[in-house]
Amino acid sequence: MLLEKSQELIELSQRRKSLQNFAANLQIIQDRKNKINDTIAAIQPLAEGLQAFRQRGMIDIELANKTDKIVNLIIKIEEKLSNNNEWIFDIENIEINNLKSDAERLKNTLEQQLSKCWQRYRDQKMPSTNNEILNLLAKVEAFKQTVLQIQDIEKDLKNIRYPKNNAEFAICELKIEQLKHSWKSLKSDEFPEAVSHFLQAVSEEGADLSLLTPEVQDWINQNGISDSFKIRLT
Repeated sequence: MLLEKSQELIELSQRRKSLQNFAANLQIIQDRKNKINDTIAAIQPLAEGLQAFRQRGMIDIELANKTDKIVNLIIKIEEKLSNNNEWIFDIENIEINNLKSDAERLKNTLEQQLSKCWQRYRDQKMPSTNNEILNLLAKVEAFKQTVLQIQDIEKDLKNIRYPKNNAEFAICELKIEQLKHSWKSLKSDEFPEAVSHFLQAVSEEGADLSLLTPEVQDWINQNGISDSFKIRLT
């Protein structure tokens, strides 16, 4: 009887140890998978953004190569894990930590570079609008809606840190084209060239009195904005 009880205790002890080992291994697997998943989550969206910039020839080759290297490494890890879960034991914690650190550094660098590239691209493509002229024309009923549209589009574009993928990039490019069209429409036949020259001069260093032609004066009076201008001696 005592021998049987002893055997049962030994078996229970072995089973308990086996369960403890299983629990410990399960925790190791989960921790390592979490780190890999965090790395994937951090770098994958940026890789999509990079691809959009790359297709437009807007990104540094060295940075693109670094990103490709890490993305390819992550893909290989995912493939190995999908084929054999136990492979997770073959990779050391230090390797996963190094991969995560490299990805985090790359993420920060890539975000900065994409933001700078986008700002350069946006500023080159956007028409050079003038806030003072826009604010003035917002008082003219005929131009009010167009001015509001221009201001809204400009605000949207400047609030974008950088397009995250090709779809977002296409939307941004469409907005830039809309902005160009709206700004160009302010210089239509309803907006005489003499008025354009006068307003441009006023918004910069002040207009020479010779620019205030009868045509310009009539346009100002007709649109009820004469109180927006003052004459000063230089």
